[in-house]
Amino acid sequence: MPNSSDASKTESRRRGRGRPARLSREQIAGAALEVGLDKATVTALAAHLGVDHSSLYRHVRNRDAIVALAAEMAIAELDWRSPTGADWRVELIKLTDAIWELYQRHPGLAEAFRTMEIMPQSGIRAFAEAVSRLQAHGFLLEDAVLAIDTLVDLVGDCFLGWHALGQADRQQGTRMDAMVAQWRREACALPDHAEQIGGMITVMQGGARPWWERKRDLVLDGLQQRYSPTTR
Repeated sequence: MPNSSDASKTESRRRGRGRPARLSREQIAGAALEVGLDKATVTALAAHLGVDHSSLYRHVRNRDAIVALAAEMAIAELDWRSPTGADWRVELIKLTDAIWELYQRHPGLAEAFRTMEIMPQSGIRAFAEAVSRLQAHGFLLEDAVLAIDTLVDLVGDCFLGWHALGQADRQQGTRMDAMVAQWRREACALPDHAEQIGGMITVMQGGARPWWERKRDLVLDGLQQRYSPTTR
């Protein structure tokens, strides 16, 4: 016959299994960001949180719901606002730097934003506030929307492109290594254009962030010319 101590341990284990009362949607979102959205399956999160699958299914239906929760949390916690008094260019640099760093911090998040059918509420609010802040600098509504949308798309596209090149190649090294090798072969085959091809090789070898910043600055320079912010 089991003693009272054994019975207590058994009951404790029974209460602890799955811990449904202690699990929350916020915990699930946080765990997904910790694990990485590229690896955040129901099985992986259950193991990470120390719960069974049924506990997760009480809060989320599937992986898409997990990704949506995590994206909501990530955007809500994003530090993208510039200090009071910053000019419009500083505002946009701060915003896009924050998005780039968010994608770096949370593998799989940039891909998730490209495939999600519904934008997280926090993302809509951040977009609206960013547009409003540009309007405060004198931009017309349609111009502010265009500027924010263009830069948000650009940072995502640039990040994903470079991220893909960093993946392992089927042969050896990375896709970037294979890409550089291909461009070098073309430079040898096309000596009249070797200088131009070499210019792109230099870009690829220079890394993602410097090239992204040059692309961003090109857009910002265009905004300055088109909308004459010096008068705003």
